[in-house]
Amino acid sequence: MKSFAASAALIGLLLGPAQVGAQDAGAGKGIVITPKYFEPSVGTGQQGGLGFTYKIDKTVATPAKAQELSKESFHKLDLDFKAEGNVAFNRDINPSDFLKTGLELNYVYQYASAVTLGGPGSGCDPTDPATLPQCREEAARSRSGDALVLFTGLIGSLESDQRFDRRNETFGAHLTTVYRPAPGSFVNQANPLDWPFRLARWLTGHPLGLTASPDAFPKLRLALERVQPGKDPDRTALLGDPPDYDRANIEIAMSSPLGVVQGKQVKFEWSWRYFKEQNPAAAIEAAGLDRHRYAAATLRHDSGWQLTYATGKLPLDRQSDAVWELGYRVEFE
Repeated sequence: MKSFAASAALIGLLLGPAQVGAQDAGAGKGIVITPKYFEPSVGTGQQGGLGFTYKIDKTVATPAKAQELSKESFHKLDLDFKAEGNVAFNRDINPSDFLKTGLELNYVYQYASAVTLGGPGSGCDPTDPATLPQCREEAARSRSGDALVLFTGLIGSLESDQRFDRRNETFGAHLTTVYRPAPGSFVNQANPLDWPFRLARWLTGHPLGLTASPDAFPKLRLALERVQPGKDPDRTALLGDPPDYDRANIEIAMSSPLGVVQGKQVKFEWSWRYFKEQNPAAAIEAAGLDRHRYAAATLRHDSGWQLTYATGKLPLDRQSDAVWELGYRVEFE
């Protein structure tokens, strides 16, 4: 039992955050509410305003208990409730006027390779939970200890804008990958996405210094959904009674510690989302309704404050926007 507890804690350290969100590269399960102030980019002629972002990710049932496949891996089946959205009290300045609420039946596979622990002078005994701090320190230095999480399953959701005057029902499947290379591995050390932040960490006295961060390795989500337009004035104007259609979705996200400000960590987070209708009608393609792009870059302080620059549009949004957002993140279990 002692050996299992120490190993489980170690695997938890290696895996770290495993959820991929469009605006949040490192969020886990729970509820997050972020009141914020929106400020449109210079030149838009629009005034700023207040609003909030919400994200809910909760497991509502576990049809099959987690089963260990080997000493390094296990799998399980989860039914998750997920909801997220961005709401601005002045909807004209909302860069992502897109609310998505639904259920996901996910098969989850997690793997973490064994690390070399208990060497001379390490102070780590994998069978003794009392030496867990020393084991954590040694695992962080290890050149082994890479980790992989795979989520795949069925999804069903209701999409709408914040006034619910545009709506879609969607059904489909997804594959999400979260890979964390071993801290000392070549893949982690050579990751070009993390190099700009390593110098900033060193200059601000961050504990990682020039050490590479495994969290900076991109997370990827691929989805294919069947979309049933419930209420879409733009499509109705072009096609009459709009038919169902297939849509592919790609999401990429990454995060990296940036530095230390007033004794607390600052992280940089970036995400990019792309939606593409498959075999769109000529009128839909000509109107630019067959594809949507959205990107967000965030500086997040451990105190809860965050500054985001978001640009683009999501499905059901009418136009592309570029907005600065200053908010305060509140998390609930």
